[in-house]
Amino acid sequence: MLVVLKNEQEELNEKLRLARAERYACQSVARKALPEERVSKCLRLVNNNSHVEVWKHIKTEKAFYNGLLVCSSVWNCPVCAAKISERRRKELQQAFDTHKKEGGHIALLTLTFSHKKVDKLNDILTLFSNATKKFMSGRAFQNIRDEIGMIGRVRALEVTYSDTNGFHPHAHIALFYTNKVDLNDIENEMYLLWEKACKKVGLTINRKHGLTLEDGKKANDYLAKHGKWGLDQELSKKHIKKAKNGSLTPFDFLRKFLEEENDKYLKLFREYADCFKGKRQIQWSQGLKRKFVLEEKSDEELAKEMTEKADLLGLLDYDFWKMTILKHGKRSYFLDLCEKYSFEKAVSIVLNEETKRDKKKPSSSQELDSK
Repeated sequence: MLVVLKNEQEELNEKLRLARAERYACQSVARKALPEERVSKCLRLVNNNSHVEVWKHIKTEKAFYNGLLVCSSVWNCPVCAAKISERRRKELQQAFDTHKKEGGHIALLTLTFSHKKVDKLNDILTLFSNATKKFMSGRAFQNIRDEIGMIGRVRALEVTYSDTNGFHPHAHIALFYTNKVDLNDIENEMYLLWEKACKKVGLTINRKHGLTLEDGKKANDYLAKHGKWGLDQELSKKHIKKAKNGSLTPFDFLRKFLEEENDKYLKLFREYADCFKGKRQIQWSQGLKRKFVLEEKSDEELAKEMTEKADLLGLLDYDFWKMTILKHGKRSYFLDLCEKYSFEKAVSIVLNEETKRDKKKPSSSQELDSK
């Protein structure tokens, strides 16, 4: 039994190591695509000191950097997005659990629309935003709110892409409500309202690509059954996962570039980043966080905070960081060494590699774009 558990832990550790390496590599691609944005400097430049701190979580034994500038972008940065999304997931899970304990209900509302490949993302995103505002304002939607006893909502905005239909913005909205109602009837009422709102702004919908309303528990069970995340993760992390069924998430553009080095994916990522700049990925309705005693924290605060106990392993001189770690794309690799050996041993290994370095291609453990 102990051998099985040990093997499972080793397998998990290897998956986490590869996932971290991929995030750093994808961040380097984002830097290439967006050289003028903060992501190009994220976890590269020191923040108000001359050293880079290397820490290790006591519980998970995972190493990480501190003392570096972070961009705090959930849209542009795979590294910051992973950390921020996990914090947002915990907020959602706390709200879900508290609401259900108080006898409340949760429904998952999904809003989408029909689109074509020729549609420009900026244009359809603006129309989608206008349609959503029309849908949720006015007497008709207020009547639905009263009917279900809705106390608030959490909206998650996301976008996918396919070569067939182009960019596809859509929203998942968790509805917190108190009355026992037939969700099929509510869905029909909402669909008519959403259809009217879309028509007013010039969008078209149908029953397949329009509006769905699912019981939160059923949606959660479905996601778990099919090997996907729970409802909290569906709202907070969907934009960073790997898409399926021929579609791509924005971070898939970065992964595809690593595989193919096709500038098409850089262009798509730039278009996406430009259109989503300044938008909120997770939006809570007014007063809902306060009801569940959740502290208001910005993405920047979440990206910087250290929530678990950790030990400081050592300090890296900035010249060593810049010329040895950054220059040769070894940010993730150095953390691997710290976890496997020690901080001092990790420094010794990379210094030895620097001495023996030749002009071969970077290994798979290194970031491909380290310039």
